[in-house]
Amino acid sequence: MILVVGTIVLQFNSYKQALFVLAPIPLSLIGVFFGLTLTGSALSFPSLIGLVALFGIVINNSIVLIDKINVNRRTGMNIHDSIIDASKSRFEPIFLTSFTTIMGNIPLALVSGTWQPLAITLVAGLTTSGFLSLLIIPILYKLAVKEDTVS
Repeated sequence: MILVVGTIVLQFNSYKQALFVLAPIPLSLIGVFFGLTLTGSALSFPSLIGLVALFGIVINNSIVLIDKINVNRRTGMNIHDSIIDASKSRFEPIFLTSFTTIMGNIPLALVSGTWQPLAITLVAGLTTSGFLSLLIIPILYKLAVKEDTVS
């Protein structure tokens, strides 16, 4: 975890933006625990493997969105327009990544077996984090980043 956070800080040259990247992780846990509770599955080793995969996808989605906001700001866009443009242009890649992972894991989530908690973790976590990260990250960015600073 320390290596992941360190890499993100080095990539963005900002502790704030590293926190923006990591912010959707707790949001995805809302969906994970709701999905596991709804299906009666336990938090087991396969679900922990699913959490690791989920965190990787969620962090990747966050990096894609924040990087686009930073690129827009470097080209001279104001913060509001850069956030709106990044959210519009990165919605499709984020949605498709989440959608294909969800659809690929639904058959595994519907059968009972050893790997069902892994699939439930991915499906429920991506369902909530995909929506919430596209909502929360732009809000956090707008609230925390000053207009005149460009990363």
